[in-house]
Amino acid sequence: MVNHRRAVGALIAGGVAARLVLAATIGLGVDESYEVVVSRRFSLSFLDHPPLSFWMAHGMAWLAHSENRVLLRAPFILLFALTTWLMFRLTAHLFGERAGWFAALLLNLAPVFSLAAGGWILPDGPLDFGIVACVLALSHVLTGSERDAPRSEWGWWLVAGAAAGVALLSKYHAAFLVLGVLAFLLTRRESRPWLRRPQPYMAAVIALAFLMPVLAWNASHGFASFRFQGGRAVPKHGNHVGALLQNLAGQAGYLTPWIWVALVLAIWRAARRGPRDAATWLLFCTGIGPVVVFTVVSLGGNPGLPHWPAPGYLLFLPLLGEMLANYEERGATERRRVRQAVVAASVVFVALASLAASDVATGWVSRLRPDWFRRGDPSLEALDWSGLRPALASRGLLPREGEFLATTHWMDAAKVGYALGPDVPVLCLSDDPRHFQFLHAPEEFAGRNAILLVRTPSSGSAQALPAPVPGFDSLRLAARVPVLRAGVRVFDVSVYRAWGLRRTFAARAPN
Repeated sequence: MVNHRRAVGALIAGGVAARLVLAATIGLGVDESYEVVVSRRFSLSFLDHPPLSFWMAHGMAWLAHSENRVLLRAPFILLFALTTWLMFRLTAHLFGERAGWFAALLLNLAPVFSLAAGGWILPDGPLDFGIVACVLALSHVLTGSERDAPRSEWGWWLVAGAAAGVALLSKYHAAFLVLGVLAFLLTRRESRPWLRRPQPYMAAVIALAFLMPVLAWNASHGFASFRFQGGRAVPKHGNHVGALLQNLAGQAGYLTPWIWVALVLAIWRAARRGPRDAATWLLFCTGIGPVVVFTVVSLGGNPGLPHWPAPGYLLFLPLLGEMLANYEERGATERRRVRQAVVAASVVFVALASLAASDVATGWVSRLRPDWFRRGDPSLEALDWSGLRPALASRGLLPREGEFLATTHWMDAAKVGYALGPDVPVLCLSDDPRHFQFLHAPEEFAGRNAILLVRTPSSGSAQALPAPVPGFDSLRLAARVPVLRAGVRVFDVSVYRAWGLRRTFAARAPN
């Protein structure tokens, strides 16, 4: 007899160890570097997302007195370990421990959860934790479990409210969770009496209390974050069918095609069951929003980002776990097929993750097949520009007293800021500076001299500055600093001495 709790414990321990190794091997991605740099100055919220993941990075750097990437990623790795356990408990509560084991395993085999949310400094990890914790708490009062005494109802609702608050404090996707719970209560006759009781409303108050820092920051900044996020899925001119296909292909890639196809089947089966099955309907209502909305939006011509629907798919993993557990019960042949499929999926995932990690660390794929990367090598996003500070210091190009350091793109500002450390503030001179616009007002630097850093292809001309060009009285190329990966030069950072900033850029109004 398999002890599923011990199996999940072993899965969690192995996952934590593997993610710590990856954290030491792979540099911070662009978004991770950005979160670390802009979170150095505490804020109630941030332009891109609610603040929880930024606060986690800020808090860990403060506690450790270090911005070592393994230390900064450690809280997110541990949080995903807890999410894995909660996924097991949620599925086991609804469908049995065998199904719970499958759901926990599949969570760790889907790259968008296991790698991105599981160990990177991103809002997705805290969001996933809050979602699963909230639905687990609600499952104890909304699915008719006879094991729960009535006196525990208040407790579960309060836990659900706090967990929803954590999700709301992580990413705006959590709104789908709240709307999904409301849809469940409205569409299931047996659950509608809850709308006449105080517990759901108290849970909503608690969740709203968690959201107050976000609301306060937006109110004092012209609701910039809401307008920024609201404009990201605006329809565009283009091939609408092509955008939809690109969106679906991205979803399949981020989940792996075999898991994605199985999840789509699980969604279809849950929809067919309808409200009569409380367990599946709760998962369906709370999970379907992001999947449908961010897929349909792509028909407007904007394919969006493949991870946008992921929080919805998260809640269909228990249904897929149930499908596998039920299929196994048919007989020995079915058990063997499931075992073979799980082993194959695990081997492929580990192999792909290992190949990707080795490529990020060494760049061997781009050297082997450079024709695949004519439009750029995405693995370079996870390269820390760690040699930049000593190279600038050796050339006497670190900002002197009265000078400042600047870049012309928020992504470069993130990479430069992390490489140079917290004692060198970075100004982003661009019409799209993201949250950098709230760290330093460019007007404060008018008339001052700067060190301007611009990422340049190693074969390109350093004289060709990207538009828009910051308006200085004069610019002079001082150096080209190579950025290396495994000892190989992959691109340069062109370093300019710039005198007399006379024109700054107003941040572009969010759409």
